Amino acid sequence: MYDDHVPTYLNGSLYEFFESRDNFRAYKALIDGLGYKELLGRTGTSTLFPATDEAFARYFAAQGKSGDVEQLVHDLPQSAKKYLFYSSMLNMTYLSHQLSNVQSSDVGGGEGMALRRNTVLTYLDSVPFVDYAQLPRNIYWDRFAAKGGVYLADNGVRPMVHFTPGFYSNSGLTPSDWDVMTRGNANMPYDGTGIYVNGIHVRPENADVVCENGYVHIPDDVIEPQGNMAEVMGLHPEMSGFTRLMEKFAYPEFNGEIDRQVKISKGLPTDNNDSLVFIKRYFNRTDFASDPEGKIDLNSYGMLLYDPAQNQRGGETDMGAFFVPSNKALEDYWISDEGAFLRDNYESLDDVSTNVIAAFVQNHQRMSFKGSYPHTWDIMTDPNGLEMGVDEADVERTYMANNGVVYLINKVYPPVDYQSVYAPVLVSGLTSVMRPAIKNDQDNDFNMKYHFYLRSQQNEFNLLVPTDKALEYYRDPITWAAYEYNKTGDREIWSFRLNNVGNVVADVYRADADGNKGTFLRTVGEDDNGRWIVNNRLQDILDMHIAVAVDETNPYAGYLDDGSHDYVLTKGGSLLKPVGLKENMEIVAGGDIESGLPAAKVVVAEGDGRKAYYEMGNGHTFFIDKILQDPFKSVYVAMSDRQDKFGKFFTLLLGDEDVMAYIENDENSKDLEPIFSNMMGEQSVGIGMVVSTFQNYRYTVLVPTDDAVDRAFADDPNLLTWEEIKELMNQNVTPEEIGQKVRYLLDFLHYHFIDGMLPVSANISVDGEYETAARREDGTDGFTPIRAQGGNGQLSFYCTMNNQSANVITTDPNAYNILTRDFIVNGNNVVAATQISASSRAVIHLVDRALNYHKK
Repeated sequence: MYDDHVPTYLNGSLYEFFESRDNFRAYKALIDGLGYKELLGRTGTSTLFPATDEAFARYFAAQGKSGDVEQLVHDLPQSAKKYLFYSSMLNMTYLSHQLSNVQSSDVGGGEGMALRRNTVLTYLDSVPFVDYAQLPRNIYWDRFAAKGGVYLADNGVRPMVHFTPGFYSNSGLTPSDWDVMTRGNANMPYDGTGIYVNGIHVRPENADVVCENGYVHIPDDVIEPQGNMAEVMGLHPEMSGFTRLMEKFAYPEFNGEIDRQVKISKGLPTDNNDSLVFIKRYFNRTDFASDPEGKIDLNSYGMLLYDPAQNQRGGETDMGAFFVPSNKALEDYWISDEGAFLRDNYESLDDVSTNVIAAFVQNHQRMSFKGSYPHTWDIMTDPNGLEMGVDEADVERTYMANNGVVYLINKVYPPVDYQSVYAPVLVSGLTSVMRPAIKNDQDNDFNMKYHFYLRSQQNEFNLLVPTDKALEYYRDPITWAAYEYNKTGDREIWSFRLNNVGNVVADVYRADADGNKGTFLRTVGEDDNGRWIVNNRLQDILDMHIAVAVDETNPYAGYLDDGSHDYVLTKGGSLLKPVGLKENMEIVAGGDIESGLPAAKVVVAEGDGRKAYYEMGNGHTFFIDKILQDPFKSVYVAMSDRQDKFGKFFTLLLGDEDVMAYIENDENSKDLEPIFSNMMGEQSVGIGMVVSTFQNYRYTVLVPTDDAVDRAFADDPNLLTWEEIKELMNQNVTPEEIGQKVRYLLDFLHYHFIDGMLPVSANISVDGEYETAARREDGTDGFTPIRAQGGNGQLSFYCTMNNQSANVITTDPNAYNILTRDFIVNGNNVVAATQISASSRAVIHLVDRALNYHKK
């Protein structure tokens, strides 16, 4: 019958195919030596990749062996025979075009998607004993010293990696990609019709040999199992430096079933508790939630992006990629300016702490081989979504592993953490408190995550970092500002430190009469409520110690240490005043000027006499010996203290309660508010009287001299003082008319409150239009503008409505560039307040004219 006939195009069974040919004696010897004759002769459905005797001769010659290849195979130990045969065998039948197909898929019917398949090689076929000297050097491997080493099993079945025309077209892999991926391997030219298996070419004419029970694809050379990425890196001396860094995260995982099976295969007893076999794993963010032995907190210790020893990484359709800097590249980085912050804190790159070096290693890992083809490198991003800047010219050689591609590169791709201004903070022994304040990898509600802001490579920053010693002396703004307003009450000094679980807490002391640390009061930060309070102050400190260095829209943005700016604006809106260049720079803030305190200095790094000053990829970092404090005096307090200079204008700003009460029922006057208010709300209150129009921003306040105020009122009969308006009230003038007079006066006063911090500067030029707090006269939304022009120690303001001008009076240093801060705190009682809810910074200038934009 028909079923009894074998098609004539078949080559008999797989075994008969080899038996009938005289150029596969070596491969047939493998089959016979492993007892596979019957399986391949009668049953089964297999795919084989057998090398010819000529290929085996080259294989043995490379090992220094010569002679009859069949005999050389017979002489191999069983483990070596399994190693060669099992890695060339698949347990299913695949024609060459079917290798890249998967059984089911949501995309494209599964065709052309696979680049890997599991061979019949298992962990039992190769469990080497690794000498202790070759094991990773960390606490988890010390236990094997007494035994001299350990047996290590594979981390998953070793797959075969195959590249087929179907995969090329489906995945978008290009010939130019292939050239980079095979750099250094002349035996792997791009072939759009043939296939590559574990890096060995199978020409189209040598593929798809059909047998009764399977297919044969004849490669040009002997196919061997490929190591995983970790093994490939460990085999090449030029990668040894980076491999040592990676090994810091290696971990010996014990699997009882694997241990038992290996013992059985080796004829060893299984009823004892002696653990024989382990799997070499790597702590990683993909599949390691915690340390199985409970020795460390992995979040603090650090992890890799994925496990480079996981053979099955990516499944059938993908794998990983690893950019590995050469030893020379690491050395060049270490001695470069970029590596200076590490050199100042560690003896060598090997000594860098694991929580720091983890980010370095991670940045060279790619989760997806297919997602990181060379033609995408110009737009490829790192794990944080930032461009890596990889160039094909960086690749010296490429190695294909069973779970990814390893690129040996001639440069380092430091993570954004290493390039940013906060990098020195992460490693310095001087900055343990600011480290968690800037960058806390724990995902919790208390994490301020300032590193997201400071890591921007499109911006440039000045980062001033108070050392741990400096942070022991922090004048709490709430209590000191309340004292400045009331002239009574306790002022507090906070001393920040890390507690025994690594959280920032503050020991609070009562300040003595001289403002020095006195009696201990309490510790803040041990509970959740306290942590909110501590973070509130740390945020206030950070906003004061960060300044944008380059911003074309802001004339007060600049590098503190280059001598170009005598004032620089902070992130929080305050002004810093630097003097000196680079590490010799000194700097003061408004609170220091207000209290007559000395300037902050760039500290000397411990042990080597160098300054703690760094030029990083996106700015400059300075470790300083004291906290820069904002002013504690509000606009109200600062003006009250200078009534001999600001008296008449300040009196006008105080307003009149009787007048405001008289117009409160006038419908047209309901939007009118006093200049100063305590801003009492349901959940917040001002520390004393604050400017009611301020909105958590920065401002300039112009204060006309007493003579200038008198001239303004003499020149405009419609402009009335509060006393004159009250006289009209006594004459029974209607609330509506009184409201009009009040609005006119308040508009005049508001015009002297400007959005924007504009100090008098010796070397910064200003020429621009700014909004004031005065509403537009035409009834439209918005505010009446004013123009500011200045430089060379002068500053003038021009009313754009009538060309009036006012000049800052600079003959008296106590009457201009007066820095202030208005505070809003939580609750309705300043004494019980714990949080700074909002604040507004301002600079006050005495000017020679009152600007009345109503006067035409």
